[in-house]
Amino acid sequence: MNEFDISAAIDFGTTYSGYAYCSKNDFKQQFPPIKTSAWKSGTGTSDKFMKTPTTVLFDKDKTFHSFGFEAEKKYLNLVLRDKHESWYFFRNFKMRLHQREVDKGKDRLSLDSILEDEMGKSIKAMDVFTSSIRYLKDHLLGVLVEQGMKDKDEAMQKIQWVVTVPAIWTDPAKEFMKEAAIRAGIDENKLLLALEPEAASLCCWSMHNQSPDGRKIITPGTSYTVLDMGGGTVDIVTHKVEENRALAEIHPPVGGDWGGTQVNSSFLNLLIKLVGAPIITKFKNEKFFDYLEMMSEFEIKKQFISFENDEEVVLKVPESLVRMFEDESDEKLMDVIQQSTMDGDLEWTSGRLIVQPERFKSLFSVSIDNITSKLKEMFKENGSRDVSTLLLVGGFSESPVLKKAIRDTFRDKRIVIPEHPSMAILKGAVIYGHAPLTVQTRICKYTYGFMAVKPIQTSERNVPFDRTIQDGRLEAGFFDKLVEVGQAVDVGRHQVTKTYNKVSPYQASMILMMYISTAKNPKSVTDDTCSLLGDLTISLPSDPQAEVIVYTTFSDTHLMVKAEEKRTHQKVTAKFHFLR
Repeated sequence: MNEFDISAAIDFGTTYSGYAYCSKNDFKQQFPPIKTSAWKSGTGTSDKFMKTPTTVLFDKDKTFHSFGFEAEKKYLNLVLRDKHESWYFFRNFKMRLHQREVDKGKDRLSLDSILEDEMGKSIKAMDVFTSSIRYLKDHLLGVLVEQGMKDKDEAMQKIQWVVTVPAIWTDPAKEFMKEAAIRAGIDENKLLLALEPEAASLCCWSMHNQSPDGRKIITPGTSYTVLDMGGGTVDIVTHKVEENRALAEIHPPVGGDWGGTQVNSSFLNLLIKLVGAPIITKFKNEKFFDYLEMMSEFEIKKQFISFENDEEVVLKVPESLVRMFEDESDEKLMDVIQQSTMDGDLEWTSGRLIVQPERFKSLFSVSIDNITSKLKEMFKENGSRDVSTLLLVGGFSESPVLKKAIRDTFRDKRIVIPEHPSMAILKGAVIYGHAPLTVQTRICKYTYGFMAVKPIQTSERNVPFDRTIQDGRLEAGFFDKLVEVGQAVDVGRHQVTKTYNKVSPYQASMILMMYISTAKNPKSVTDDTCSLLGDLTISLPSDPQAEVIVYTTFSDTHLMVKAEEKRTHQKVTAKFHFLR
């Protein structure tokens, strides 16, 4: 690893983002003082926040304007003056990388993928992500200069950067984030990707591993599961503490898009049942300020409501939405509620929507049901049966409704929520920058392999391989397995070494098509379990007889490859292309 003086992490979240850092000297302390960003909301209060909203604003020329609280404030001012239509405002956009890869439709993730803003206008996704990361990077550099560094250039030379990504993301989505960080000005050689729940695990293991009575929560031999429950995704990893105090992954990461924004979607679906989708769309387009206020109030209710006393939930619904619905439909909202199947669960009075506890709890059901069922399924498997402890981290983990559901479902487990759970990933990512080999073993999520070819069987004996290529008599499509799903792989070393030689003396490069499969032993890349991941391009030396050794690593946080000429050991360019 390159020499550095500071480990700095950027946690680019679905709803909130921030950074943290710690010098190498400070990291030597028993409890390293990890410093976090401080953001002012711009509301006129003296409150400072450790994270800022993941919102980004571009002007009418698609030029970056602002990020976070600043972007929200500027855009709301534009909305109030009805000057916002030519601007581009993005929020909750991180999950779209995951959704595009999961859908695997014709609009798969690429370097040219576009994002639609809140009003449906489009900008290249890469520009949105790059501008956001650049802003966070530059903000940190400015803080370091204020604290005594000569200038931003000096600060850049002293930093090891860590950018967090969900563990359930695909390799193309991780590559997209890495490319965005590089375009934002971060040197590829000083950049690490940290898996979000893995970073949280490092934070809990290193900094929050003591119960109130002074006992260690996690000790060598302990198996525990980390639930990283953020705004967009729920990421689940399971680790075991080895005798040498290193961490070993004992189950591949699992999860889904079951985070806090799923509850927001359920709330919007409730409103759609009452007033209809066209009204909600029109309300958002024409009264965006009121729409944001409504969703912000719901966000607060969602985070802090506990139902300890079975209390009703009172929600303020903007008068502009009610008026729009009643003008369009010629009906009264109160009458619609009373005539619906939700009568008794909902009540409309004095400009407020009163929601009965069970109906409000049902807004969490998609998230809770998916999380608990996935955990139950995982705990039945051999590697996870010994899990004794659940660590809850991420902003969504602070929801009393969610915490109670998990405690009630898993009474045989110890449920631990560290102080400031929303900051566990960020602090853990800083630790990862200083000690990336703390996690020593990971489990492969897929079977990986190259598409292989072999000569078609022919009646002619001893047909040269190059002649079968010239004659076109190749049988293609075989799955040449490299590693298999569920296989434990050691961090810090490559798993597969293969040697390749030239098909013709003048061949300048070689392209290998990589596939993934959910099966352990796929036979053909056309099997239903297989899908194309991308291609590996290898530059070949000019020597007609040259052979190239390719080393592939599946144990890092993202797929890595390097190549060298066999005889001279000189480095050869080898690069994966997941994105087009």
